[in-house]
Amino acid sequence: MFLRAIFSLVIMCVPLPGMTLEYYIAQSGNDQFDGLSMGKTQLGTNGPFLTLGRAQQAIRDLKKNGQLDQPVTIHIQTGNYVLQKPLEFDLRDSGFEGRQITWKAEGGAVVISGGIALQNCAKDQDNPLIWSCATSSLPLDKIKYKNNSRKQGSAPGFELFINQKPLHLSRWPNTDWGHIKTPLAEKTTFDTFEQLPQLSVLSEAQVHIFAGNDWFDEYTPVSSIDSNLNQISLAKNTTYPLASGRRFYLENIQSLLDAPGEWFYDRLGNKISFIPLDNLAPKDIIISAQKNILSLNGANYITLKNLTFQYSTDVAIIIDKSNHVVIDGVEISNIGSRAIEAKNSNDIKVTNSLIHDTGEGGILLSGGDRNSLEASNNVVHNCHIHNFGRIILTYTPAIEVAGVGTSVTHNLVEQAPGTGILIHGNDHLIEKNEIHHVCEQASDCGGIYSGREWTYRGNIIRNNSIHDLFGYGLKNINIATNTIVYGKSDGVRGVYLDDFLSGFTVTGNLFNNAGAMSIQMAGGRDNIIENNVIKTDSYAIWADNRPATTEVKKRFAQAIQNTAWIKKYPKLSNPITNQDWPEGNSLQRNIIITSKPGGLSLRYSLPKQNNIIANNLTWSTTGQFSVDYNILDGLAKRGGAPWQEWLSQGFETGSSYADPCVTITANKVSFCQQSPIKQIGFQPIPADIGLLK
Repeated sequence: MFLRAIFSLVIMCVPLPGMTLEYYIAQSGNDQFDGLSMGKTQLGTNGPFLTLGRAQQAIRDLKKNGQLDQPVTIHIQTGNYVLQKPLEFDLRDSGFEGRQITWKAEGGAVVISGGIALQNCAKDQDNPLIWSCATSSLPLDKIKYKNNSRKQGSAPGFELFINQKPLHLSRWPNTDWGHIKTPLAEKTTFDTFEQLPQLSVLSEAQVHIFAGNDWFDEYTPVSSIDSNLNQISLAKNTTYPLASGRRFYLENIQSLLDAPGEWFYDRLGNKISFIPLDNLAPKDIIISAQKNILSLNGANYITLKNLTFQYSTDVAIIIDKSNHVVIDGVEISNIGSRAIEAKNSNDIKVTNSLIHDTGEGGILLSGGDRNSLEASNNVVHNCHIHNFGRIILTYTPAIEVAGVGTSVTHNLVEQAPGTGILIHGNDHLIEKNEIHHVCEQASDCGGIYSGREWTYRGNIIRNNSIHDLFGYGLKNINIATNTIVYGKSDGVRGVYLDDFLSGFTVTGNLFNNAGAMSIQMAGGRDNIIENNVIKTDSYAIWADNRPATTEVKKRFAQAIQNTAWIKKYPKLSNPITNQDWPEGNSLQRNIIITSKPGGLSLRYSLPKQNNIIANNLTWSTTGQFSVDYNILDGLAKRGGAPWQEWLSQGFETGSSYADPCVTITANKVSFCQQSPIKQIGFQPIPADIGLLK
């Protein structure tokens, strides 16, 4: 009987061809076990591993011994797995085609954490609002602040999280911003509108500042503060010259610790002090400690499924030169930088995932070959990304794509200070995404943004819903009366084709109050803007003229020598009448409904030759519709021209002014039976935009 039991056990544990080899990890496990079953056997040798690292070694042993002849699944049981160092996957951890390595959560939440839980915490005797935690036994000074072009200073290299929520370094003012009154030195010294507090011990102080505009923020160390003169001197130059009225706040000064949600690290006193959010008693007190949680370098055919990643100081999952990686059903939060960054990698799929509370954005995928136009086949699908860009506010998008051939489909992007989706490269598909309430702290910002290239061609922005974009920017400044007014920005766009961007297709999208300009085409060539529904109280389409830079023209000249490019983008061979004019664009079959008083909703600065504006349907709920136009090759120019006057110029043809009889509900658009949309050949917009349930 005993021998029969032994034989049965061996049969169960030895993998057979065509089957999946199963390993198990549990917090009740032991790294001396073989990891081949969830339950411990009477023999005491069979049972789950305790650590992720031990399971990783088991995979490496299989490969080393030539035994990886089937798929492998590592079942990770519910629990909090705290890393002492980042997990690092390379070729030794890779699967093969048909033999994928899958790391999978089971039984509940599996949290893979790069954090350190603080103990020894208590209320201060002198100030009962403040809690302090002793840190003398922790290697906190080894966690370095990530200095780069936008983050300069000596703030702590980690963040503090209480009850799963990020706290902010002690700051002034506690909410909103301070404002530059007068620049006293071009990039280093200024006085302020607001009265500065009396401050001391500024050795680690820094400012978070929009120095000269509303679209570029950075952190810069402080040299000195004179509270009597209301002057601040910076230890390093800002990127842009300082300008009156622009925003900043001071942070990382111990005496500024005075409001719920703030914290300070006292290096000399070996303690972290904080005031809990909403004065709630702290339960989980965690600092981010590991730079990354997981890295894949030259690792292929790996799947991560249903896992939760938290508490890294930089990118949570960093991927380089890796292929055929699936990240499905994960949650990533409380991260210092991006959630996922994949470079030089192909067939990376991020699907059905939740990403939030990241410091510098969501997902970056870069792959393919721009010379040959070979696609990366990277994918971001059905992900919910929100509250990103906590630390760097602008140009830290939810999704950034580069290279060639990434698909971004059915995602929900919302609640963020800066750009929603950022595009570099060629042949990307941005389809059926919902984007709203982004650019909340920025101007000159786009829900979907790309720019400054004639060679970013083949990109398609199709069937997306972009709505409720308001932006934030300087409206008025009066030094004499000591007043500054910030508010809704006139520089936020739904789709922003910036600075001579060319070769994009923007079709079948639904824009509903999508910023000051629903679509801006800024001097580009060969763009197609067709079959969109635009409801706005501002500009629907703004197409302007701006000459491309010498460097952009140089890259274009190189591109047209590439036979692969000419074959893929035949318009590159078309003759150019004027390199400084936007040519080859098509604006057709768009439905435009404006509620703006006076109805000024379109602005065209284009040559009539080589551009098509036709078969559009316009309507104003105020009874007036007007157009700004500058026909570059016709010497005709007028601001606020009535619709019929614009049509009389003969540029736009086949278009009409009529009520489209449209209803917009969430991400769906419908038309009444008598709607005139058939007259312009309008095609229905799909109803399945946004997250898939």
